Amino acid sequence: MAKMGATVGVAEIDQAPVGRPKARNASAASTARKQGSPTRPATGRRSPEEVQARILNAAVFEFSEHSFSGARIDKISKRAKTVDRMLYYYFGSKERLYQAVLEHVFSKLILAQHNFVVDEDDPVNGMRELVMHSWEHYRDNPELVRLLVTENLLRGKYFKKLGKIKLASMPLVSRVEQLLNAGMKRGVFRADADPHQVLLTIISLGFFYLSNQYTCAAWMGYTLVEDERCAAWSEHICRVVLDYLAAK
Repeated sequence: MAKMGATVGVAEIDQAPVGRPKARNASAASTARKQGSPTRPATGRRSPEEVQARILNAAVFEFSEHSFSGARIDKISKRAKTVDRMLYYYFGSKERLYQAVLEHVFSKLILAQHNFVVDEDDPVNGMRELVMHSWEHYRDNPELVRLLVTENLLRGKYFKKLGKIKLASMPLVSRVEQLLNAGMKRGVFRADADPHQVLLTIISLGFFYLSNQYTCAAWMGYTLVEDERCAAWSEHICRVVLDYLAAK
């Protein structure tokens, strides 16, 4: 089996029919080039990067919809408009493809956190913006929420294997700490607030609402993810966090 990430001859593997074409047109093509006649460019070929991206996007959908155990390689291939052997060529196995999916969605989360700018001049407003930032990322990336549910059912088995992704590396931890320190210096935040507890509170209130929306809707009798209700919930998270942090 080829190594993961190998690229030699992949476009040809993905597109070429079984068997080798005859070489009877080689001299005609050579003559055409010598005479300056245009030759027909190769069509229908996809770059290795494009094939991998299509497979990865299809896998994100399949694993988030059907979990690790329920996801099927043939369905991923069909959605990616390729064949099963290309998945194994690039990713080696179903497990390694699932790990690539986890790394992909968590990399997006970490990038979004890196891009978040802390407003230390106004820590109260800065904390509100951080709450909204976390909430909106979950809401805009429902596949992340579903994959987190799956990975927790697996007790973090594959998340632990991701060398590049570690919870300790998530920038939002340091962002919360920065805002807490700024707020404490200004006397607007309580001095005993723990950044990890504050972040877990923010994440939990947003994650639970979205991950349990269907069961909650069934017994509450209304849809939780309507725009108006989502806006009200995000404000509720802000009030809970800021009320707790307020200096007494």
